[in-house]
Amino acid sequence: MSDHLTEEEQLENLKRLWKEYGTTIIASVAVATASYFGWNYWQSSEQQRIAQASDTYEEIVASASGQAAGDEAAATTAHLAAQIKDSADDTAYAAQGAFFAAKAAVENGNLDEAQQQLQWVVDNANTEAFQEIARMRLARVLAAKGDFDAALSLVKSEASAGFVAEQAEVRGDVLRMQGDQSAAYASYQQALENFDGDQQRRLVLQMKADDMKPASTEEPSA
Repeated sequence: MSDHLTEEEQLENLKRLWKEYGTTIIASVAVATASYFGWNYWQSSEQQRIAQASDTYEEIVASASGQAAGDEAAATTAHLAAQIKDSADDTAYAAQGAFFAAKAAVENGNLDEAQQQLQWVVDNANTEAFQEIARMRLARVLAAKGDFDAALSLVKSEASAGFVAEQAEVRGDVLRMQGDQSAAYASYQQALENFDGDQQRRLVLQMKADDMKPASTEEPSA
């Protein structure tokens, strides 16, 4: 008896295998094909989404660097920032757009709008750096509105690496506005101890500290 299957037997085996597993094979191929095209479609859509967010952000930058000012310019910036938030809230463009909108709102005297924009970054930004920056700017806005307790609550916890000096300076500014001279001085001193920026910026910070220096720490006159 031959050790090899005849062509007829091989054909019969193939028919049997196809009958048993043909549907599964077809389904597997269909799933793989759908996954491949689905992935490609998702990638294409994602690229288009990011590209649109980038284009809208460029409009914000162009608007901010233009000559327009006042309510209309601030409203335009806020509108463009909202577009990015709606379509690409998980991107850096959304946070940066909100920063521009907050800046325009402050310049236009609309502190409520600035507060909303910065709070959005605090709540939604996907990087700690953006959230840290937003908290400090929001603290300044709240202090300008006279809500010192809320402002201080944003800058009293341990700052992220690289933001210790800046956070301490903001806290000092809020405490100075609140009238707490000694606490403001302590915050400015902390900022100076952790400062690693340029010399001109250090001089400004030193002047703030000197203005808040308690009388008991001042050197006696000659």
